[in-house]
Amino acid sequence: MDYIYDLRYLPKEKLALAGGKASSLSMMMINLKMNIPMGYVITADGFRDGKIKEEALRELEQLTAKLRTDRTYAVRSSAIGEDGAGNSFAGQYETLTDVAVEKIREAVDIVAGSAKNARVKNYKTQNSIEGEGIGVVIQEFVKPDLAGVIFTSDIITGKDDKIVGNYVHGEGEALVSGTANAGEFRIGTMEYSYEGDPEIKPYAKTLRKYCLSIRSFYGVPMDIEWAVSGRKVYILQARPITTLQRIDHKTYAVNGSGSGCKLLTKTNVGEIFMKPVSPMTFSVLEKINDVLGLPDWLDNIYGQAYMNISVMCSLMMSFGKTREKAYEAVRELAGEIPEGVEIPVSPFDKKVFLHKMKSLFFPKNKSRLSRKQKHEMVLNLDRISDDLITEIRKINDSTALMKYWDDVLQPYLNDGLASIMAESGMSLLPLFGTRRKIATIAGEDMANRLCTGCVGIIDCMKPMLLLEDVAEGRMKKEEYIRICGHRSADEMELMSPRPYEDPSFPDSLLKDMKTGSSPLHKMQEQQKRSYEEALSEFKQKYPSKAGWIDREIRKFIHANVFREDIRSKGVRIFCVFREYILKAGALNGLGDDIFMLSFSEMFSLLKGDDSALMYIPARKENFEKYNSYPGFPNLVVGKFDPDSWLADPDRRYDVFVSGRSSKEDISSDVKGFAGAAGVVTGTVRVIDDIKNIGDINEGEILVTRATNVGWTVAFHKVSAIVTDIGAPLSHAAIVAREFGIPAVVGCRNATNVLKTGDLVTVDGSKGTVVVKK
Repeated sequence: MDYIYDLRYLPKEKLALAGGKASSLSMMMINLKMNIPMGYVITADGFRDGKIKEEALRELEQLTAKLRTDRTYAVRSSAIGEDGAGNSFAGQYETLTDVAVEKIREAVDIVAGSAKNARVKNYKTQNSIEGEGIGVVIQEFVKPDLAGVIFTSDIITGKDDKIVGNYVHGEGEALVSGTANAGEFRIGTMEYSYEGDPEIKPYAKTLRKYCLSIRSFYGVPMDIEWAVSGRKVYILQARPITTLQRIDHKTYAVNGSGSGCKLLTKTNVGEIFMKPVSPMTFSVLEKINDVLGLPDWLDNIYGQAYMNISVMCSLMMSFGKTREKAYEAVRELAGEIPEGVEIPVSPFDKKVFLHKMKSLFFPKNKSRLSRKQKHEMVLNLDRISDDLITEIRKINDSTALMKYWDDVLQPYLNDGLASIMAESGMSLLPLFGTRRKIATIAGEDMANRLCTGCVGIIDCMKPMLLLEDVAEGRMKKEEYIRICGHRSADEMELMSPRPYEDPSFPDSLLKDMKTGSSPLHKMQEQQKRSYEEALSEFKQKYPSKAGWIDREIRKFIHANVFREDIRSKGVRIFCVFREYILKAGALNGLGDDIFMLSFSEMFSLLKGDDSALMYIPARKENFEKYNSYPGFPNLVVGKFDPDSWLADPDRRYDVFVSGRSSKEDISSDVKGFAGAAGVVTGTVRVIDDIKNIGDINEGEILVTRATNVGWTVAFHKVSAIVTDIGAPLSHAAIVAREFGIPAVVGCRNATNVLKTGDLVTVDGSKGTVVVKK
């Protein structure tokens, strides 16, 4: 058949023509184990002007001839765009139930014809919906004893710790139309609980199981229609809750806080992405989420990147950790959470996560490199990346560029990932526990002294250290560009130009660099001497631990050096990907507009499918709008509306908690993590954007939202560093420790409380900043 398909076997290429309802039913039937009434769909191309085509009619006659006459059927609309993430069309089209086989033809005509009714036209006008097309579902009718609707999340708050349901006796149409009084019930999601009428309780566990499975499969909050017939639970349809939408991919309208109650933080991720991410870059972040099996882990509010702490804690709780223990496990990555704020958590399907991890560590397209070859690849990633860029620049047509991806770049990325994972193993674990182990034996002060200055010169320090070498004539500019030209403040944003693209970039940096004293080299050497003194003191005081401390410090040094080296090599890989994207844009006359596509849309374009180009103007408009906003709060809990926040004269940049007044719990104290030891009194310089970095004067205390490798070229000027965003493993803390620059990170409110010109004392050991009166 060309127009009618069994929902259990609907081909992927027909999903769009089947319409929203049929596509959803088909995917659930194929992928999930639950009771769904069997059925068929007449695809949208089987109708013309609201009437069934002759060819489709003949197929319908063949179908009805084999349907069981002792059963009745429900005939429903399945319009293109219906039951989607943006619009549900609930109640707009006709639905006929309990239809006898001989009446199906007539019912199909009525349902298909309802696409022309006034309700549908008004709904499309009000919701700015374009396009036509309606499929029709013919499904076995389940005569319900009870029927209703379940929301997997609270449609107002977005919380999903409970499933919220309504029900009526008989068909669910009475619930939708309001002709019957509905009962309500709630079912716990994190662990089973039931609140509501006793007559639903016998079915509550099955409803919970089905709903959690559907929520996990779609990855978004769901609106689910169900029925109970003969003491058996059936799922009738499922669609996203339109009021809890995370992203409209067509327009790049994105607000991660809108799809549920989450705790989002800029700690760590805010250091990497200081400006809104482009659609292209966000599509890569979404791919990372998918590969790791962590839905929405790297999240997005109006382009600004956040890390989803809720999903990390939910994952750990699925393996038996308490909420408190789960947060403690991610504290060094996430930063502090304000007192009284509870981390929202959600049901998490650990089976999906474990499957993703298995695929990551044991991929189907397994690298054929030996362990030795993997080691050599990691060592040579810089050179390999440069060679690939040279080859990409020579390609002159889309077909060849697509072939280069398939034959060269994709295998390179697979081998590169496998090589990095083989090299890393458990080597990063010392980053998280070494300081605590030493402190248990010798106290916090000794732990800070031993973990400061021991690492030496790591990759993120090179842009400023080697710049001194250039200024002193010990290194040529060309060599500096080769080593550091890929590092910048926006190095992980694919749309952002790389320094090496402008060979004159070191000149502007050199203008700001004093010659003759090499202060940064001296500062780093002084830190090394202090570390060596601390190590000697530890061994004299704890001689039995001498061998142990050497091993622990050696592992700690390796973990720090390896992390920064891998991060630098990861940036090199991003440079290769950027060059590839630029070439795709050039070959198709798009220029930088290519970054308004996702990477999958780019590949489709290279294969000749340019259908995604129509989305560029709307995405570009939204992306430009996102770049006009200031930085949003460092920590967001619940639904956050940027425009309402911006209109609030008392808005805060440290924390936003939905439902709380912005005036609650305001503190004038500036406290954070002890980033780097030392006490300094000096004058504050608040910098809100790296483009103003030249405003810093010698000896001032830098106060900013966050720093990354792009900011380090100014560290030679500052006497201390204070950041809103950060944790002990953040960039500012790591670099400051190695140069002996006192630092307090993760203060949340420093840029709010402190003003340029304030005289303050920064205590990097205690994590405090005190304003001098």
